[in-house]
Parts: sequence; C-alpha cells; structure tokens
Amino acid sequence: MDRKEQRVFRRSLPLLLITGCVWIFGSSPVRAQLADGVWTVQGEGSPGSRRCGAWLVQLTNLRGQLSGTVSHARTTVPIRNLVLMPDGTFSGVTEADLRRSRHARASKVTGRFSADTVNLTLNIQSCPARQGTATRQAARG
Repeated sequence: MDRKEQRVFRRSLPLLLITGCVWIFGSSPVRAQLADGVWTVQGEGSPGSRRCGAWLVQLTNLRGQLSGTVSHARTTVPIRNLVLMPDGTFSGVTEADLRRSRHARASKVTGRFSADTVNLTLNIQSCPARQGTATRQAARG
C-alpha cells in the first residue's frame, strides 16, 4: 500500500467505524418488535350493495405470533399465510368458504404497523378495496 492509499484508508476508517456502529445498534432493517395486543379495524359497506356490506378485520399479536380474522357477510374466516415483514408491513389471504349456509368470499389483507397503530387495506373478491386504521388494545390471554 503506497502513501496515497494509506491516507485514503486512514480518512475512511472513522466513517467505516461510525457506519458499522450504526448498523450494529439498530439502524439496519431488523425485524420490528410488535407489542402484544389486538387491533380491530372495521368499516361500513358500499352504499346500495348487499354483497359488499360491513366488514371487520381483527389482528392479534401474542408473543411474536401474528394471527387474524376477517368478518364479512355474517361470516368470520381466519387469515392464512399472514406474514409480517421487518419494516412492519404485512399481508395475508382468506379463502372462499361456506359456513353455516353463509358464503365467505376470498379476500386479501395488506397493511403496515407503526408503533401502536395499524393501517390496512382489505380487498374482498368482487368489492371495492376498503381501508381502515386501528390502535392497539391490550392482549387478552
């Protein structure tokens, strides 16, 4: 290493050390810790549409396990493949189902957690996208 390379290295070393410390102490995309709790997001149906009525999404985080349900047309179905990403975004789906003579259409739930708040979008088959926000309530159990 010649003198010019040594000077460049010495000048870069403090920046490398600072960058490394920031990375080690949490500025990197590390999975966000989601507090235990329940988020209940609900909304009204589309005016004049019996097929796209009132809806409710309930998300529960208990000891790092995220689960949820979608209620629509008097039917409640679990959210499958519910995945929480390191940046707080999540997604999951419900499958079409027939329960107690009530048909639940397939849906997709996407959103983002930010501190104690969740913002989500619910896309139910054959209905316009619905959006809502909720604040975390203490977990039960």
